[in-house]
Amino acid sequence: MNRKPEYYYQGGNRMHYRMIVMVVSLCLMVWGGSAQANKIQINIASVTAPDLVHTRAAMWFKEIVEKALPGKVSVAVHHSAALGSETQVLQQIQLGTTQMAVCTTGPIESFVPEIKALEMPFVFSSYESADKVLDGPVGQELAKRFNKSGFVALAFLDNGFRNITNSKRTIKTPEDVKGLKIRTMEAPTHLAIWRAIGANPTPMAWPIFTQLQQGVIDGQENPIAVIYAAKLVEAGQKYLSLTRHVYSALVFVANKAFMDGLPPQERKIIQDAARTAALQGRNFIRSNEAKQLSELKTAGMQVEEKPDLGAFRKATLSVINSTTGDTRKLLEQIEKTVK
Repeated sequence: MNRKPEYYYQGGNRMHYRMIVMVVSLCLMVWGGSAQANKIQINIASVTAPDLVHTRAAMWFKEIVEKALPGKVSVAVHHSAALGSETQVLQQIQLGTTQMAVCTTGPIESFVPEIKALEMPFVFSSYESADKVLDGPVGQELAKRFNKSGFVALAFLDNGFRNITNSKRTIKTPEDVKGLKIRTMEAPTHLAIWRAIGANPTPMAWPIFTQLQQGVIDGQENPIAVIYAAKLVEAGQKYLSLTRHVYSALVFVANKAFMDGLPPQERKIIQDAARTAALQGRNFIRSNEAKQLSELKTAGMQVEEKPDLGAFRKATLSVINSTTGDTRKLLEQIEKTVK
């Protein structure tokens, strides 16, 4: 009998071993790739720095979701306008290249026109009245309007009431605003409000510290939380007037196709996480506002606490009266709810 040399079998064993390793490695690669492919990736955008409520809410959302769905969902928070302005981010969400954002309602107006019902001047008198609207039938009806533009409104939170700051003078009446170059959001309603008051409104994406510091613009309007966190007093914004002219709502916005494509359990967890993070955001804004205002005063900002709100309301009535169609109907519902 002709026996093959021993080394043949040894070599054969080595070859067999290598084949096993290759097959196992390939299986692991396929399994790992499959697992990675099945992992849900959520990119959520915010234009603000980490210490503002937009980004804080996104981070709270990330923590809740990843804890509830370990290994199944990965949330990446892109803050400080890393993905562009709010308008650009909303365009990305429509396209599906970004899944979510915590966004101010102003820029949403270009995509969901009815949202401007929330942006009307002096409609809300308190946080409680805003909650009553957004957590009730009006909020639910407004959220439905997002769907036709390819969005889902997962939850409403807020940034506070908007107030005006500037580097030139104390503002007590609309007359004091005339001629001031005021930065506004990229939103037609906000431009209309400040034109009606008599300012020279300039739409500009956030952040605007350098533009204020260099005198490109005289002032801006934002909630106390933003004025404080963005250190606008250091940009030369010496005067603050508590006009509280617009309630600044924020929205957890998501791509509708993305949400519809999620498994039911994951979808519910993501929806609930957005709601929980939104409530945390509301609490954060409201519980810190008085302290932040006090610190702004200490930092040298001169605060006009009692501007002539009646005169400001009268100056902006034309903006409210210009509403028509579904926006007008929603505004009427809001006015009935807050009475």
